[in-house]
Amino acid sequence: MNINDITITSLETINAFDVVTGAYKFTLDELQNATIAQTEEKVDITGKRGRKLTSLKRNKAVTISGTNGMVSGGLLEVQTGGAFKNQATEVMWTDYLTVKSNAATTLYKAVGTTGAEIEALYTKNSDGTMGNKLEQDATTSAGKFAYTPDTKALTFTGIDDGTEIVVFYKRKITADVLENDSEHYSGKCALYVDALGEDKCANVYRIQFYIPKADFNGEFSLEIGENQTVHAFDAEALAGACGAGGNLWTYTIFGADTEDAD
Repeated sequence: MNINDITITSLETINAFDVVTGAYKFTLDELQNATIAQTEEKVDITGKRGRKLTSLKRNKAVTISGTNGMVSGGLLEVQTGGAFKNQATEVMWTDYLTVKSNAATTLYKAVGTTGAEIEALYTKNSDGTMGNKLEQDATTSAGKFAYTPDTKALTFTGIDDGTEIVVFYKRKITADVLENDSEHYSGKCALYVDALGEDKCANVYRIQFYIPKADFNGEFSLEIGENQTVHAFDAEALAGACGAGGNLWTYTIFGADTEDAD
């Protein structure tokens, strides 16, 4: 069979499935780039005076790496060995409020130890920096404030109207939570890397790399700052996947409109 040379023109998606059960795990569909790299160790067999007689080839290895333009929850689960759960949780919240008649109201209900629900409260200086820290107490007095969680009311003594304050507190919400447990490690997936390509005659093809067992690296970084946050990944193909024998990957080329086989 004569296979035409192919130019890969577009990287489409990477779909991941559980190696054991085949259950769908995640899709990377905002891929900026991806690389499939193969290495092979070669050991020279030498004779008299170091003459090279032949070579011994071994330890073929394949790595799959790339970056996704959005942070993928499914990929995070595989990289950390954790699982997202929709559950009640606490988050730290910051309110920027203005005092009037020695009172203010938090936007949400602060939770925590009774009588110490507010983590920290500061007045703001005219230049926007933090000023005096006020302490929570059961009653108000100079330098102290009181808080009523049920009404979210803050009360003060001797605070001028218009004074701006910064309030730090924890609130309880229901959210999707991923815990990066130190006892859990990165996992394995079966991967399907889909791309589009063309031959020299501009015939369009679909291209698919199938990696039966990809062992994901738990080392990754999410760069957060002025530039776009991208989600990088790195995995190594392993031989011995169930039903795949020694295959590290399978490369399939088929026409864009290929019909089902009988």
